[in-house]
Amino acid sequence: MLGLNSAVTLGLFAALSAASIIFFVLFWQKLFRKGILNFIFRLLLLMLCQILIVSTVGISINRSNGFYSSWADLMGKTIDYSSVAIASNVTTTLDAAILDSGQKSLDGQVIIREIVKGENSGISNVVYMVLPKSVVSRIKSGKPIDLKTTKVVEFLAGYPSQPEIWFRSLNIAKALAAAEKANPGMSIIGVIPAVNIAGKQDLECMNFPNGGPQTETWLSTDLHSFVDHRLGISPIRWGLMGVSTGGWCSAMLSVKHEDLFYGAVSIAGYYRPALSKKTDPLVKAQLEKDYSFPELEAGMTGRMDMLLITSVGDIYSFHET
Repeated sequence: MLGLNSAVTLGLFAALSAASIIFFVLFWQKLFRKGILNFIFRLLLLMLCQILIVSTVGISINRSNGFYSSWADLMGKTIDYSSVAIASNVTTTLDAAILDSGQKSLDGQVIIREIVKGENSGISNVVYMVLPKSVVSRIKSGKPIDLKTTKVVEFLAGYPSQPEIWFRSLNIAKALAAAEKANPGMSIIGVIPAVNIAGKQDLECMNFPNGGPQTETWLSTDLHSFVDHRLGISPIRWGLMGVSTGGWCSAMLSVKHEDLFYGAVSIAGYYRPALSKKTDPLVKAQLEKDYSFPELEAGMTGRMDMLLITSVGDIYSFHET
């Protein structure tokens, strides 16, 4: 299969790019003829060569960073996962067989990829779980997860990134393992959901009115329900961490759902909805009102710890922070 992130796809485009360059070096003069049609023909060949080279570079960058997960995703099409999704509130708990089918890291972690349907949002999409070695051992031995020594952190990608960016570019599994080594006796379960669930439409992790996508619900109550059922644990508050748009999402979700989250880290984030100019003006006005960060903060009943990370080089994030 020539998937967007397949090594075969990258190799094919790289080979075609190299072949086109060699072809032009060897046969360019032989292709020359007088006349406008020959000029157009050679121009099209040059354009084809450039397209192949740019495509090769683009595929390589995407493989490294996980911006798009498939050709359909690249084209802005929403993938329908509903036929293969498991319901967030009725799924069975993980067992040894499921863990054995997951991807293993060098640090003994197991990475599980699931397709989940949110009970309340109706959204069906991808969710990754990074389970530390200690949690894997307890599940395999039939012991309950010790919530006194285990934290859950939800990681949110930016736009137009996919959850895979946390593995390919940000190396989250290694970072979690390092954090555990630095804090003996503490385990961290990473939960990494799809944030961009509507193709080219940037939803900013919000619940759109008038029957629109309910991303906020998907990333909060639905995801908590899924993890609680899948791991067989009692409800606890999680941490949040996000990059860029994910930074906004982390900060916003933490203050809107104090009962579900205990803190948030925003990396290069911002603190108001960055909606597309194509968004309906009435919908935009409603969302900006509903998700006004100062008003959300004013409505809080308790304390929320936040770490906001920005840089002078990122003008927008620096100004927002």
